[in-house]
Amino acid sequence: MMNKRIKIADLLKTSSIRGGLASLCLVMAIGMPSTFISKKASACGDCYSAVSGADPDIWQESQDNFDRYLDREFKQVESFVIEEMWEQSILPAMMLAAEQFTAVAMQQAMAIGMFIDAQVQLETQRLLQEIQAKVHKRYHPSEGMCEFGSVVKSVAATEMWAEPTMTILRRRSLNRQLGHADTSATYGNDLDQYMRLVQLRDVFCNEKSRVGPAGSVLNKVCEPLVWTGGSMDQEKRERIDMDIDYYTLVDNPRNMKIDFITNNKIEDTGTPAIDNRDEEHLMALNANLFGFTTFPRPPALLLKSRTNKKVTTMQKYYLDLRSVIAKRGVGENSLYAIAAMKTPGHTLAPASGSTRDPMSSRVYMEHILRDLGVPNAEILNVLGDNPSYYAQMEVLTKRIYQNPDFYTNLYDKPANVERKAVALQAIKLMQKFDMLKSFLRGEMTISMLLELAVVNFQQEIEDQIIAIGASD
Repeated sequence: MMNKRIKIADLLKTSSIRGGLASLCLVMAIGMPSTFISKKASACGDCYSAVSGADPDIWQESQDNFDRYLDREFKQVESFVIEEMWEQSILPAMMLAAEQFTAVAMQQAMAIGMFIDAQVQLETQRLLQEIQAKVHKRYHPSEGMCEFGSVVKSVAATEMWAEPTMTILRRRSLNRQLGHADTSATYGNDLDQYMRLVQLRDVFCNEKSRVGPAGSVLNKVCEPLVWTGGSMDQEKRERIDMDIDYYTLVDNPRNMKIDFITNNKIEDTGTPAIDNRDEEHLMALNANLFGFTTFPRPPALLLKSRTNKKVTTMQKYYLDLRSVIAKRGVGENSLYAIAAMKTPGHTLAPASGSTRDPMSSRVYMEHILRDLGVPNAEILNVLGDNPSYYAQMEVLTKRIYQNPDFYTNLYDKPANVERKAVALQAIKLMQKFDMLKSFLRGEMTISMLLELAVVNFQQEIEDQIIAIGASD
């Protein structure tokens, strides 16, 4: 009994039962007999004392009723919480909230994804724009760079075109001094000089010499000529003294009318259609400068080898003759190299139906000279119909830099400035190579002069050696 009381007392002491004390008293009043209630009605105000003094059976019954009632209440509460509160209110609300949260989260994820896509798109566009700007900066050529490419396009072809000219001039001079067939000196020095005097009389006589004082040598030579109105026409005036005027013929002009490798044929009859009169002038100048008097031609019988294999005196003289001609050739080489550099380049456009000749660069050089203020009438005189290697290099190494636009165009993309620097280095290398070839020709000339200066001493030493050998 005390144990039950203690348990009930402990139960009553708990916070959950103490809070529902009024309900407990009501249950006990309902479950107890009326005698108990009537006897103990005065004690209902103090539930603890009423419970402590109750009959055990009645207490057990009341406890059972209380347990059932408590179970029923808990079930109701459970049913209410699960069925009404959870299933009808809380769960649907949480489901809707979860759905709402899910929808909002998806919207937020999509928004974040859109931000990421936009970031990637903008970064990609910026990268492409940077690459495009770099490509435009690096690979877009400027007008100034195109000028180099246009002007230099025929330089190499013109230089190669000039090399055969130098070879032909050198070979012609060598054939003349050796008396080869089909040359002016084929039949000896007398006929060679006579033909040169005829050429002087017909082509190179100066007007002052022709009307000079009586008894003048040139006046005697030029006297048989017939003049029109006491003067010469323009063409003849231009050819005066061209056989001795190196400056006017070779040094001053940028182009010379020389073309030994033309495909056009000169007929034996009629006036030639090709105007290459500088060829005649250059050959006459060469004859006056080198080999003015050609060597006599020894008979072939005297040059024939003997059975004893010894070199004859005539053979030795002939070898000395060829040695002198070889030394002359060193000096002549400089003249022919300069003349070859001034020979015309390729034609302005390929011939009809032919693609052999590339287009000349004159049409591009004309714009450069025109920008410098050169009148149109003078441009052709400066460049010629087909600019020579000398004329093209003058434009590349001098004229193009006299235009202020060249320096203002350096305010350009760094890549184009570097390209221009490379182009200038290439032009510089071409110019230095031309200078190298000129220096080599000068060194050969100096070496020949040095050899000629010591040839007498060398001959004296050889004579002494021969004399010593003979005395022994």
